[in-house]
This record gives sequence, structure tokens and C-alpha cells, in this order.
Amino acid sequence: MPYVTQNYYYDAFHGEPVNESDFPSLLERASELVEEMTMYRISSHRMETYGCEIQERIKKAVCAQIEYLDANGGSDMDNGADFQSAGLGKFNFSKASGASGSTEQSIYAPRALRLLAPTGLLYRGGGCYAPYT
Repeated sequence: MPYVTQNYYYDAFHGEPVNESDFPSLLERASELVEEMTMYRISSHRMETYGCEIQERIKKAVCAQIEYLDANGGSDMDNGADFQSAGLGKFNFSKASGASGSTEQSIYAPRALRLLAPTGLLYRGGGCYAPYT
């Protein structure tokens, strides 16, 4: 069972337009990436075990990841190809290097990370931490 539907993406999340034929593969890849970023603490078949607010944040994070993937080359963005520059007609795009000289772009949507931050699902440390439920 997918985390979101195309109707949820457009009607509740108000996502940027995505090619209808690309949506299923973007949804699949975005779901995989959100599960990965939460260290597989979530799964679509256990959604009902989370509180309503966490469920909504997970859905929105998947939508944010769909939007991010689509804006940055589609589901192939996760294949490791990272362009330095590209051009088409009069349009040219060049990536600026970061302070360390790295131009590698994160595969995780910054907005998805921000949406999941208050849930505790991104917590990577040890010790005692109790996220809200």
C-alpha cells in the first residue's frame, strides 16, 4: 500500500505538477528514500500504528520527496549521476561548488527532512529520546 495517492499529492499537499506517467515511479522512489532517511522505522503497512500527526508528516515528506526528485531529474537522481553543467538552447545551468569544493547534491529533500524532524524518526543517536506520538 503506497503512503500517498496522486490525489493526495495534488489536493492535500498542493505539489508541483508531475507528469502522470512518471508519478508511480517517483512515488516508489520517494517512499524508498523516506524509509531510508528514517532508518526503516516506518513502513506503509504499519501507518495506522503512528499517531495522526506523524502519519500526516510522513505523507507530506513523501510528497516533498516526489516534488524534489521531479525537479532534480526524476527517479534517476538516485543513480549517482551528478551533472556539473547542462545546456539546452539558450538555457545553461552550472552547479556552484560548495565550500569544500563538492558539488554533490543530497538525494534527500530538505523539506522532507524538516517535516520529519519533530517526529523523532530521524534520530540517529543512542540514549533516551522519546518522540511525541
